[in-house]
Amino acid sequence: MIRMSALRRYGVALALTLAAPAVFAPAAQAQDKPPAALTQRDHPAYADLYAAMEEAVDQRQVIESAMSAMSAQFAATPEFAQAEAASPGVIEEIVSGLRPVFTAQSERVRLLYRPANIALFARTFTPEEATTVAAFYRSDLGRKLMGNLSRTYVPTDTLAAAGSTGTVSRDNVDADLDRAVNAAVGGMTEEDMIAMGKMALANPALLKLNRLTGAVKEIRVQMENEQLTADEQKQIETVIIDVLTRRFQK
Repeated sequence: MIRMSALRRYGVALALTLAAPAVFAPAAQAQDKPPAALTQRDHPAYADLYAAMEEAVDQRQVIESAMSAMSAQFAATPEFAQAEAASPGVIEEIVSGLRPVFTAQSERVRLLYRPANIALFARTFTPEEATTVAAFYRSDLGRKLMGNLSRTYVPTDTLAAAGSTGTVSRDNVDADLDRAVNAAVGGMTEEDMIAMGKMALANPALLKLNRLTGAVKEIRVQMENEQLTADEQKQIETVIIDVLTRRFQK
């Protein structure tokens, strides 16, 4: 008989395995030739798994957390701190104006990596396994875990690095993601952990997501260092200039 403590350990392992790929689905990495049984790239089960992951994440909450972290970074910058002291609310107004720009940019990057994500799933899972994993992300338990992760992910280290050096490192991504995943798992109950432990034993395909964790983080580094388009850069500059002009040139 398997003890409840063992089931809980399986549950924790499963929760940690499932959390990261759902928020940062990775792009494909160069690998050795996969087994023939796992090369059905065009099977709809892989696109459905990607869709299930996206559905499980509250992208609006992720954006709001990012904008909150951005506000903190602005406030930590001497020039913007002085502007805020002279005209309270200026940072909030700038961030509010930037929200639609970064929401659209986030969507652009996710779409950019979608085909590669699906290819990676096809190399990792059989269609039947992909269907099993997708079912978890659509379950009440899966949505609870991903809801926790959506609320706990705040890109503090990532934005700080981008603002200070212009380059986001693997360490920055690790810090933000690991902090969020641990907090998300911490928000699950003992009963949740045991239930996920049972799932892990019944559906070994779920634990195969652990193979993606390293790729998730490496690709996240690339995504965070993705250059803004000329139009996105212009929109950002326009928002900041318009707000500062309206506030200080009266």
